[in-house]
Amino acid sequence: MTEAAAALEHARLQELLAAFVDDELSANDGGPVEKHLRTCARCQREVALHRTLSRALSQEPVPAGSFRLRRRIEQMGPPPPGRNERAFMAIRRWAAPALAAMVVFGVGSATLLLRRGDTSRPFAAIPMLRDAVADCRRATARNFPRKADLGALAEAVPFPVHTLDRPDAELFSTWKTTLAGSPAAGLAYRWRGIVVIQYTVPGDVIRQQPDVGEALSISGYYASSQLGQGIVAIVADGSGTLLMADVPADELKRLIL
Repeated sequence: MTEAAAALEHARLQELLAAFVDDELSANDGGPVEKHLRTCARCQREVALHRTLSRALSQEPVPAGSFRLRRRIEQMGPPPPGRNERAFMAIRRWAAPALAAMVVFGVGSATLLLRRGDTSRPFAAIPMLRDAVADCRRATARNFPRKADLGALAEAVPFPVHTLDRPDAELFSTWKTTLAGSPAAGLAYRWRGIVVIQYTVPGDVIRQQPDVGEALSISGYYASSQLGQGIVAIVADGSGTLLMADVPADELKRLIL
């Protein structure tokens, strides 16, 4: 199995974890999830969070609805058969990851405040991000391909490459690669004790990516954190810039926003 296929399979199994914890999967779906959990520490932690959440929710009292709310529900009449169960399962699947995150950070309130980017699709489902994650793994495994050579990199790609304009970000490696079928420039920095990877691609390529293009049109940037990895993307001066590191996206935003 290729790295891209493995990433997609991991994302598919990860989406089944909530149903797995609640014993809602068939044997055909539950078997692969159970096998995956034997070797995936990240998914093991997520399952533990789901189980912690389930225990916490089971101990919470159910608040009574107001008289006005009950009257409105009664006037609506009975829902179609099976609708209640389907709606409940859809809400539960959507809310479980967000509530699990609240448990981790010790938030005691039952109110969910959703921010832009928190509900974005997995990186593996976005071609440019999927390829960037895979390329980053290859570069890291090789201890990065070469020393920084901005002149050679600029000649190798048909778009301008803008480095991070920060004195505390030390550029130490550059290379040419391909993301989402398009030429891309890779740059590696040391910043505050961690390695930050920058990818530069044509602006049109980054705007065409699912979730990313929508976020850029709404707020001018894309930012998302998944499984301990943060990614931030912008388009400026004709080029798209993608930053990724093992830190939250909010922290990465300081480098380019």
